[in-house]
Amino acid sequence: MSIKSISDEMGKLGEEIIASYDGRVESIVQLKKETEDTLKSSRDLVKNFQDDHKKMSDEQRKNLAAYKENLEGEVKETLKGFRLSLEKMGSDLREDLAKGIEKRKAEVGKTLESTQKMMDEFKNSRMQMSKELKEDLAAGVERRKAEVGKSLEDTQKMMDAFKVSHSQMSKELKQNLTKSNQEIKNEVSSMLNDFRSVQDKLRADLEKASLSWQQTASILQEKRSGVKKPIPGVLEKKTIKETLPKKAKISEELSDKKQTLRLIKEHPEGIKLTEIGAELGKDWRWYIAIVKELMEESKIRKEDNLYYPI
Repeated sequence: MSIKSISDEMGKLGEEIIASYDGRVESIVQLKKETEDTLKSSRDLVKNFQDDHKKMSDEQRKNLAAYKENLEGEVKETLKGFRLSLEKMGSDLREDLAKGIEKRKAEVGKTLESTQKMMDEFKNSRMQMSKELKEDLAAGVERRKAEVGKSLEDTQKMMDAFKVSHSQMSKELKQNLTKSNQEIKNEVSSMLNDFRSVQDKLRADLEKASLSWQQTASILQEKRSGVKKPIPGVLEKKTIKETLPKKAKISEELSDKKQTLRLIKEHPEGIKLTEIGAELGKDWRWYIAIVKELMEESKIRKEDNLYYPI
């Protein structure tokens, strides 16, 4: 925008402000007048409210005073009537009480006579009942003696039968317990063998993983530094142990594999890994990798801790 355009715009803006000034002034004057009228109306309204409130308060005070006088009169009359009624009620109650006492005395006398007769009859009845109870008790004692004697005989027979049954049951329980203990021992032994087998296999896998990791780390270090570092003594020992018998004793490994397969075929009922080691004369851990390879080749199968031929 050029300088001329800005001055033109500023001139137009000044003219608009001047032109609207009179209108704004007139609006302000009108607003002031309306505000004054509103304030005057509010003052008149407040004055009228105060006059009405004062008038209402005066009327309420007069009405309250009149109500208080009427209430006091009514309360006095009510109390007076209540006292008279109370005095009359007390007099009537005293008269009724005197009549009731005489009547109760007569009734109590009759009741005492009836009670005495009932007591005499009760004594006679109790004496008769006591005599009959003594006779029944004597007869019942003899009968109970006979019943108790018979019950004791039956109880003795039951005890003898129970002792015989208890002795037989104890014998059977001991036999079952011995058998159960032996089965539990066999199962625990089998579980321990399986656990050791899995533990040794896991240890071998961990050693292989550790060896692989150390070899990888050594190769990476050589590539970074450009200097070939010797494998630590422990690593060389593990390498020799793990690689045996892949190169130096291939013929021996193949022989062990064939022997293992032939032995498993000779036991169609199944054979354990520990039994394979005992039969072939080596530690059973030696045959972990062999049986695994035979299973991968689908030449044998494993169920629980037993190996079967296929």
